[in-house]
Amino acid sequence: MKKIFLILMTLVVLAGATPLFAQKTYKIGVIPKFIAEDYFIACERGFRQAEKEIGNLKVDWIGDPMSQTSAANQKNYIQGFIDKRYDAILVSALDPESYADTLKAARAKGIKIITWDADVNVAARDYFVNQVISEQIAIQLLKGLAGDLTGYSASNKATIALVSTTNDSPNQNAWLKAIIDEYKSKASAEYKHINLMASADEIVYAGNDQGTADEKIKSLLSANASIKGIIALSSNTVPAVSSARDQLGIKDAIKIVGVSVPESSRKDMQAGKMSGVVLWQPFDLGYLTLYVAKAVLDGKNPSGKTFKSPLSGTTMAPSFIDGKTSVKYPAAGHQILANNVVILGDPIVWNLKNIDAFRGYPNPDSGMAQFKK
Repeated sequence: MKKIFLILMTLVVLAGATPLFAQKTYKIGVIPKFIAEDYFIACERGFRQAEKEIGNLKVDWIGDPMSQTSAANQKNYIQGFIDKRYDAILVSALDPESYADTLKAARAKGIKIITWDADVNVAARDYFVNQVISEQIAIQLLKGLAGDLTGYSASNKATIALVSTTNDSPNQNAWLKAIIDEYKSKASAEYKHINLMASADEIVYAGNDQGTADEKIKSLLSANASIKGIIALSSNTVPAVSSARDQLGIKDAIKIVGVSVPESSRKDMQAGKMSGVVLWQPFDLGYLTLYVAKAVLDGKNPSGKTFKSPLSGTTMAPSFIDGKTSVKYPAAGHQILANNVVILGDPIVWNLKNIDAFRGYPNPDSGMAQFKK
C-alpha cells in the first residue's frame, strides 16, 4: 500500500511540473523579398500579430535590403533553416525556379513549404498564399488608367507604358500577361482610346532598387514624349515614375496607376498626379499566411473551396468611393484554387478617401481601427 501511495504521489508531482498535453512550439522561418521596405514592413507586422494570437509559433524573419537582395541569398537562408531543422519555411520568391530543388529537399525532410506574395514551382511547395487573382488586379489597373484618360479617342490615342521590376518576377509577370490579354481582348472597344506598349522590347524592367528605377524611367520618358499614362507594378516603381517626371521637368499630364503601398503615393494623390493605387492589405497577407502555416503544421491542410481564418467576414477596407462603406472579406473564407493556392481577397483601390485604413504602415497601429471590424 505504501509503495502504491509513493507511486501516486510521484505522478502528482510530475503532473504538476509538466503539462500532460504540452503544446509544441513550431519554428517558422520567413523570408520576404526585401526587408526595411514599406510593403514588407506591413507584411511583417501582420505576421507578428498572428504570431502573438496563435501562441505556439516562433517566427524568425530574415532577408536583405532591396538593393542587396538576390535569389542566391534567399537560397542560403532556406538552407540555413533546413540545417537548423525548422518546422516550416515561408518564402516570398524572387524567382520561381532557382532554388526549387532546395525547397524540394526541405519537403523531403518533412519541412512544410509555403510561399506567399510570389510563388515557386508548384512541385516545390505545399501551399501558396496569393494576394489576389492575377486577372483581377490587372483589370483594375488597366480600367483605372483607361478611366483617367477618357479625354483621348480612337483617332487621338493615349500611349501607355508598362513598368515592372525584373523579367523573372513570378507575380509581376502574371500581372503583365493579364494586362496585355485584357487590352488585346477589348482593344477596339473599351480601350480604343489607348495604345499599350505591350511588346517584349517595350516593357521596362526597372529593377529592385530606387536608383535604378529612377534612371530607367527617366530614359523611358525621355525617349517617348507621347506617353500619357504608365502602369507601374511595384512599390518602388510607382514613386520612381513621379520622381522621374519631376526631374525631367515634364509639365504635361502623365497619369499613373500602380501596385504600391498607398502611403508612398499620398503626396502624388494630393497633388492630382494620380487618382489612386491598387493593392491589398499586406498586413493581412502576412497574417493569413501564418494561419495557413498553423493549419498545415497541425495536419489540418486547407482543402475544398474555402479556408476560414480570423479575417473571414471582417472588414477588408472601406470603399474607395465614399471611404465609409465597409468592404468585407467573404464570411465563407478565403478562396482555394487549384494547386493549393489560397487567395487573400479582391484587389483594393486606394485613394484619399480610404488611405488611412491601410494597415501596418507607416506606424504599427496605422489602420488598425478597421482590423477585425
